[in-house]
Amino acid sequence: MKKTILLFVLLVSVVALQAANPVKLTSGDKAVFTESVVTNVVIDDHKTMIDGRDQTADVYYGEKSAAEYEKFVDDVDRGHESFITYFNEKKKSKIKMTIADQYKQAAYTLKVNVTSMNVGNAGGIIWGLSRKAGGALINGNMQLVSNETGEVVCEFQFEDVKGLMAPVFRARVISVYRYLADGLLKAVQE
Repeated sequence: MKKTILLFVLLVSVVALQAANPVKLTSGDKAVFTESVVTNVVIDDHKTMIDGRDQTADVYYGEKSAAEYEKFVDDVDRGHESFITYFNEKKKSKIKMTIADQYKQAAYTLKVNVTSMNVGNAGGIIWGLSRKAGGALINGNMQLVSNETGEVVCEFQFEDVKGLMAPVFRARVISVYRYLADGLLKAVQE
């Protein structure tokens, strides 16, 4: 009886871990990630829809001031750097692909389209809630495109990728892009 219960708990734990990945392969062949090639990353989020505001980021922050929008763009661009660094540093040995930014001879381009972003808040810190309370959250899709043929090799969907809480947006957005890179790594290694 104890063995059955233990086996059931382990099975539920494994299923929960598999279901926890917010990045899902929707079409194509992920085997391309085992090739020793360089892939450029283009992340489209400067004008993403801000969750709960029904406005794009350029309009939402632009209404505050041009400096606020520039700060938003600078912060998300730093998040893009974090995505690239995290992917390259944390990939397992079977993943040979290297991700870069504006590499001239890149074989592929990973197009990341962030359709909506919840920018989060610092409220989780005040209330002492979970480590992700108040973290930024993103939704969207990714397409890996061959630069030689222009064809989409594989596509991914990501939903509710949530970063850690932090008192400043820059830290929240860096965290959310690290979690996106982590989700992508898990999706291609499964």
